[in-house]
Amino acid sequence: MGPRFLPKSDILIFYRACLNCSFVFTTYMDNWTQDDFRQRIYNADYELLNPPIPGRSHVPFKETPSYQKGLHIARFFEGAQRQIRVLDFGAGGDPGPTGQALIDAGFDVDSYEPYRADRTSVSGKYQLIISIEVFEHCHDMENIKSFMSEYLAPDGVVWIETALHPHPTPDNILSSWYIAPRDGHISIHTFLSMTILFNCIGMNFVQTIHGLFAFRTLPLFPNRLFL
Repeated sequence: MGPRFLPKSDILIFYRACLNCSFVFTTYMDNWTQDDFRQRIYNADYELLNPPIPGRSHVPFKETPSYQKGLHIARFFEGAQRQIRVLDFGAGGDPGPTGQALIDAGFDVDSYEPYRADRTSVSGKYQLIISIEVFEHCHDMENIKSFMSEYLAPDGVVWIETALHPHPTPDNILSSWYIAPRDGHISIHTFLSMTILFNCIGMNFVQTIHGLFAFRTLPLFPNRLFL
């Protein structure tokens, strides 16, 4: 193991596990404001917790993993550029690198980033909402449900990337590297917890070889996710 980037904290964060769906979460940040998150988690030291891959510290912007992720997503919706609006949920910028790749591929993209960017722009309905490594950072699931209900178009798709954990909850769950409050990983989902979350707002949740997706009805615009 490498050296610690930050000193050990004297703050003890307790996690709980739902006996029904095995959703693992902490309530420690439930009353935090957006400024609290910015100051205590997403501050100048945050990047130290996610250092670049060794040997990849200084690569051209378009070769970064986040930008390449955007190009990967774009390929699944080639031909739909004039038919869909895209929202990058948890963009990491306005736009972030993933959103910028989609813009460069010809898509109309808005960004939503409550903690780590100065500006967000959300309006109307979106046929594609992408959420790349974001759900584990969200402490308010009711807000997630309201947001997706309000902004996802009737035939829209939510593209989700987050690490799903086992159900039922294993005894050693706290040994998971993904449970990391200083890194902002405060909500750890299972397939069942995500299914319940989206079913509550009348949406399906599926896991395919391409990833995790939520939707109400199959999209009619060009895509390579569904036949």
